[in-house]
Amino acid sequence: MLYRMRAVLSLAIAAVPLWAEAGAPLYPMQDFIDNWKTSKAFTLEVAEAMPAEFYDFKVAPEEMSFGGLMLHIAFANATRFASLSGTKNPLPQPDKLEKKLVLSILAQSFDFCIAQLPKLTKEQLEKGVNVDWRGRPDVSGRQLLIGMFVHTAHHRAQAEVYLRAKGFKPPVYEF
Repeated sequence: MLYRMRAVLSLAIAAVPLWAEAGAPLYPMQDFIDNWKTSKAFTLEVAEAMPAEFYDFKVAPEEMSFGGLMLHIAFANATRFASLSGTKNPLPQPDKLEKKLVLSILAQSFDFCIAQLPKLTKEQLEKGVNVDWRGRPDVSGRQLLIGMFVHTAHHRAQAEVYLRAKGFKPPVYEF
């Protein structure tokens, strides 16, 4: 568990900051794209590790189901990236938590986000974005990208707890 916490913390620290000031990259976009590709691979491994019959499993009644958690990652990322890039969220709305469908939507979400990253303009990265979450003020596009990267790591780690609660060992993270 301590290893997992260190891995999530390392990812969060690696993503901050992307840029010190407008136009002065501290963290090249290609490195960030590569990290999103790693995040995609690992998130799909975690999603794949849960057997299909447990995609509706909740560790507590007030929590999302495992499949719901995977869809939350997918839709949150695609929605925020669509907003930032000025495009439409391409994800289909599923009518059930079928593992194969959830895995497909999750992969599509990462592909969409990764495809948007190199297209983002300086203006899109600098503009204010309303996140409408707990009264938080607008954030820059850069802050939104970092926030979604951390959001994914947060919920993926939560999914690992679901796996352990059902007696399954989560995949080992490789950076």
